[in-house]
Amino acid sequence: MRVLFAIDPSIAHLYPMVPTAWALQNAGHEVRLASFGGFADRIAATGLTPVPLGDASWAARISDNPLEPKGAEEAQRYADALGLNPEEREYWYLFFQYLLTPTADYLRPDRPEADALIDYARTWRPDLVIWDLTQAAGAVAARVCGAAHARLVFAYDPSGWSLDRLAAGRDALVAAGLDENPLATLVRPLAERYGVELDDELLVGQWTLDTAPPGLGLPTRTRKVPLRYVPYNGAEPVPDWLREPPRRPRVCLTLGESYRRFLRGDWNRAPMLLDALADLDVEVVATVNDVQLDGYTPPPNVRTIEYLPLNQILPTCSAVIHHGGLGTFQAAVAARVPQLVCDTLESIMLRMEEESPEESTDDTGIYRSGVEYGVREADEREQEPAVRWVMPAKKLEATPVSNYVVSRGAGVRLNHQIQSVAELRESIESVLTDPSYQRGADAIYDVWRAMPSPNEVVPVLESLAQDARTRR
Repeated sequence: MRVLFAIDPSIAHLYPMVPTAWALQNAGHEVRLASFGGFADRIAATGLTPVPLGDASWAARISDNPLEPKGAEEAQRYADALGLNPEEREYWYLFFQYLLTPTADYLRPDRPEADALIDYARTWRPDLVIWDLTQAAGAVAARVCGAAHARLVFAYDPSGWSLDRLAAGRDALVAAGLDENPLATLVRPLAERYGVELDDELLVGQWTLDTAPPGLGLPTRTRKVPLRYVPYNGAEPVPDWLREPPRRPRVCLTLGESYRRFLRGDWNRAPMLLDALADLDVEVVATVNDVQLDGYTPPPNVRTIEYLPLNQILPTCSAVIHHGGLGTFQAAVAARVPQLVCDTLESIMLRMEEESPEESTDDTGIYRSGVEYGVREADEREQEPAVRWVMPAKKLEATPVSNYVVSRGAGVRLNHQIQSVAELRESIESVLTDPSYQRGADAIYDVWRAMPSPNEVVPVLESLAQDARTRR
């Protein structure tokens, strides 16, 4: 059969898809990965076939007119109307303030990418379309060409969970004057343009490939197909120094790929963590770049390298300190490594007015304060103020990840906003010296290992696609 993947143009979304795409290709199926034109080389580097969509030079977040994330006040109004508790608000804010923004980016009526995806699906006629949480156009493309379609989620499903909450709280939302389904509102114009019915299936897929280990996933009404998350972190030559076993306990510090492209100084988190590691008898490998360090000089026991595949470095480590990203968490689980997850426990993005946004950026366009998510230049004709979005000093999914790690005894939570360098050092040392954390890491590895691999899921996908597609 033919399988088309619709993928967000970032490696954080591409890499989790690669093992499943390769499993399908190795089973003899034709596989294509569609994403924005400028991302084609990244896809090709995985050995898979890219389908470029739209202008190769366009990037949503750094375009001249990026869409703004949903405001904190509106997010809180929804959470209040739905009666969400503090833990539930974490999932809601991730969906409403984070996932809806890139979803809107790729459905913009002034952009050609969604139409290009649908045109390609009409021509190539896939039997199955697999799309990630930001690529709702994949569902419309599948419906137009008669293919089966499914989402692939990377550890848990805040979209499916939030849609269930919206449906259950519909009356309260209407009474509060709120849109009863903001995702449906985003997808509706594209669906109507192609004569596609907007129903629940269009928003969540005919089923969901669910990589969440038991205990991390969220309860949803969606049809789930369990899938083991197999870490793929790109292909790089193994450096000479990594071929020898470490002489001291090795700690990996990795704080993600996405934010470091536009957040200078990493909220001062990286320097604090490196200071905490300085006086420990450990070897530190820090995958950080100059933007994150922002002039800070690491201590002598730290080796800095801008990028190294986690599936190379983590098996040699005694612990990993990370930002709470789902891919990094899953890679650490697969490597049986105790985890120290950076989490400030505060998720909501705030909206602020800024009179002089240019003063907060350097000549590279990277935000110096480390808290600004997006700056929209003022429109001189309308005299609009520029808008600054202030992020919490964390990865937005860090709290569910840290809760899972801590509850399983596989690590601890680090909060650089309230912990001193000495307290951070004490937490790191405890994970390195207390064997219970290694036992916890072994336990969640066993849970992960029991999930079906991508190869084992291929026959399931073949059967489901045969039953679900409307084109015969």
